[in-house]
Amino acid sequence: MNASNFSYSSKDLNSSYQTGSWTVYKFMYEYVLPIIVFVGLAGNLTSIYLILYDKQMRKVSSSVFLTSVLAADTGMLISLLLVWIESLGYPVNHIPVVCRINVYLTYVFGYLSIW
Repeated sequence: MNASNFSYSSKDLNSSYQTGSWTVYKFMYEYVLPIIVFVGLAGNLTSIYLILYDKQMRKVSSSVFLTSVLAADTGMLISLLLVWIESLGYPVNHIPVVCRINVYLTYVFGYLSIW
């Protein structure tokens, strides 16, 4: 088999690569992102509930730090959820006040969750 039989132009390769990567991106954004958000919210809220309503856990000093990190992560997941809802076609972030608050809280919760 001769290598000259396979003639691909760089334009064909780039367009097929971009189409394939766009498909993966769209799948991840539409299906994987909400799974991560909802599982994360369920886990964070369950952990906060267990820490706040167990008397022994409230006495542990590290539970204050853990609760604050869980609250920051929950806020980050909620702001990510608003962005995902926007991608479904609901123009939530097109309202100027909501957009500004969401951007601000994304920065605040992002900083607090890695602190």
